[in-house]
Amino acid sequence: MNKKFLTLVLSVSGFTAYAQKGAIITGELKKATDGMKAVLYEPYSGEVDSSIVKNHKFSFTMPMPKGGSVYLIQIGDAKDSLNSVFYLEDGKMQIKGNDFNDAKYTGAPWVAEWQEIDNRLNIAVGEGKKLEDLEASYHKAMEIGDEDKADLYLKEATALTMKRHEFFKDWISRHKNSGVSGYILTCYYQAKNERDSTIATLGEHAVNSRIVQRYLHPGKIDPSPLSLKIGDGGADVPGVPHNLKVGEVAPAFTIPDVNGKMISLADFKGRYVFLDFWASWCAPCVAQVPALKSMYAKYKSPAFEILGISLDSKREGWLHGIEKHELPWINVSSLKGWSEPAAGAYGVSAIPQNVLIGPDGKVVAKNLYGEDLDKKIGEILGKENTPSAKNITSSK
Repeated sequence: MNKKFLTLVLSVSGFTAYAQKGAIITGELKKATDGMKAVLYEPYSGEVDSSIVKNHKFSFTMPMPKGGSVYLIQIGDAKDSLNSVFYLEDGKMQIKGNDFNDAKYTGAPWVAEWQEIDNRLNIAVGEGKKLEDLEASYHKAMEIGDEDKADLYLKEATALTMKRHEFFKDWISRHKNSGVSGYILTCYYQAKNERDSTIATLGEHAVNSRIVQRYLHPGKIDPSPLSLKIGDGGADVPGVPHNLKVGEVAPAFTIPDVNGKMISLADFKGRYVFLDFWASWCAPCVAQVPALKSMYAKYKSPAFEILGISLDSKREGWLHGIEKHELPWINVSSLKGWSEPAAGAYGVSAIPQNVLIGPDGKVVAKNLYGEDLDKKIGEILGKENTPSAKNITSSK
């Protein structure tokens, strides 16, 4: 589905798989022209199948030995492609229409289940489109500093999101053995306690899906957990963002600050630096600000600094956000939105995200929030000797 946003924050898993023949997909889309490459891709493992469009038709066969999971389909080059996100499992699916947005999907029972949920999420029509429009209006209001309208749009979006969540809860209660229920829980449930308690009510088939097992048993069969965003500035299929690992050397970057001064990661050599990837229009990012400011006030020293890397595209909105929330740390941005080079280098495809880098330039931790963040910084700065001034290159 074009310009569809999907934020996946999932763990990986292992289990005894049941025998499967695989997912067999045949499609015919009028907007898919001869010679286009069609790719089916599993973003966590790199499993891929491809075909060349002929007479608007394409096909895939994907083995499914680990159970149902989320896959991406892209037809054509990343810039002008037809793309969509699917839940797939063992069985056949037929796709026919102009593009993925208006296509008719038939096949195995899970196809109809997936379509019922996907129709609720479709940003081209109905509730999904209204949420997409509210998001765009919210961003625009924040960019020009109209906080009253931004708050109104945010309240409307929150109400719609809660309505959708109630729909999901009811749907799962009626489809406890559907793999699609596992998709909803692992992708769209934000509260871990609610997610875990609901997974405990699922049937064997749903629990044994690859997507649920990845969540229940981290690190067993697939690569490391991945945050994935599809849409403007998101990941191109079949490539995925770099999955930065703890212990890896942090990628170098140079980005202008609010005054146009170029700030480099090398400027922080010899100290701990906390990279906060955010944007002024990102409500979850703004929600983290009080905790970050409290932590910064407690631990700021020659040994520790925060560097806010914004994915804003409008200078006015970025500067307004810094001023409104009184961000005391160093703030930088290339004002390229999701095309921010540092975001790509660090595998940032959904925000907020953060990375803690040590004095040796290696990644110490990722995505620390709340008590975990305060505890980790406290442990580190309590155990490490403060670097001397001569070993620190000031970035201010």
